[in-house]
Amino acid sequence: MNLILDDVVQILATGLIPFLRISALLLAAPLVSLRVVSVRIRVVVALVLTVFIYPTLDLPAIDPVSAPGLMLITRELLIGLLFAVVLQVVNAALVVAGQTLSMSMGLGMAQTVDPNIGRVPVLASFLVVMSTLIFLSIGGHLILIELVLMSFEFMPIGSNINFIETVANFTKWTAMVFLGAVLIALPIMLTMMLVNVCIGIVTRAAPALNIFAVGFPAMLLAGLVLFVVYLVNIGYRIEWLWLEAFSRAQNIWVMT
Repeated sequence: MNLILDDVVQILATGLIPFLRISALLLAAPLVSLRVVSVRIRVVVALVLTVFIYPTLDLPAIDPVSAPGLMLITRELLIGLLFAVVLQVVNAALVVAGQTLSMSMGLGMAQTVDPNIGRVPVLASFLVVMSTLIFLSIGGHLILIELVLMSFEFMPIGSNINFIETVANFTKWTAMVFLGAVLIALPIMLTMMLVNVCIGIVTRAAPALNIFAVGFPAMLLAGLVLFVVYLVNIGYRIEWLWLEAFSRAQNIWVMT
């Protein structure tokens, strides 16, 4: 009986390590981190994935309350969180792009309260919803599960990770917040700049024309038309951002 009890305790102690990495990723990963997905669902999904991956892992025998065990647990939590933050860069880029487009169209004051992001412009909220649908359409939820399971192959538990170089690679990746926003918003912003130039020329030619009565509605109408015209292109760019994020989440780690 003592032998069986010791085996159960050892299984629980070793199974806690992959469970922490998976649960930390599901805590902040796109789609799964939405408030509509309760904590119970995330825990159940993490537990199911742990049960499936546990027999294939070569887990070290550790004491969870010892110093090496606590360090290993902390490292696994950081690995899972870093995986999720790498993917969340895409949503941050969409929020920046939506804010930029809203300001150029005159919709900067039209904001909505997103329970997952906070107070954001309407266009930013629309882009995030569109990104979620694209994420599901390309099978992002399946790629996410495959990625977390493959992480135990290219980054085994207990392996030495150069966190300094890894954080440096992650810092470089965060530049995608601005680069992705530029790629999405640049065509519309350039066209809106031409619209502003045309409005300025008209105002200069006819000073009696009320710029507030004509300019703002023209900018808003032109911005919405351009947004609809470029919507397909924006969708392709969002898809590229997601695929790039999945690739970077796998290749960002530096082993020693």
